[in-house]
Amino acid sequence: MAAALLQMDQAASILMHCSTTPLSVSELATTVRGNHEQTISLVRELEQRRLLQSSTVKTESRGRPRQLLQTTILGERYLSDYRSLANLRLFSNDNDIRKAVLHADLAAKLDEQNISPFARFQELNELARNIARTAQT
Repeated sequence: MAAALLQMDQAASILMHCSTTPLSVSELATTVRGNHEQTISLVRELEQRRLLQSSTVKTESRGRPRQLLQTTILGERYLSDYRSLANLRLFSNDNDIRKAVLHADLAAKLDEQNISPFARFQELNELARNIARTAQT
């Protein structure tokens, strides 16, 4: 899960850099200051998800044309949602943290017995609905 969060942060960073000015892949990899291979694979994924758009610009000098990356409208929307979520504050007290740890321990015990915590949760919800229905009649 931490890797997924890190990748979301890197994706947001790439989108932020490309939203201000179009950048080439090499300029972006240098600006982001990460693993070049990981940055390039993340750029490809963002292009597949239509968050980044690449355009080829032919220069007057020799060599391969430059491929510039720019954030799409969908990418801008992702970025604004990411920023609004990053500004959210979650408030919890010691009791909330203790409950979360207890619930994680109970879920781990269910998992050890090859019981899906989600399936058990759904069973309990169905049981509660049945009790509520019988109480109404």
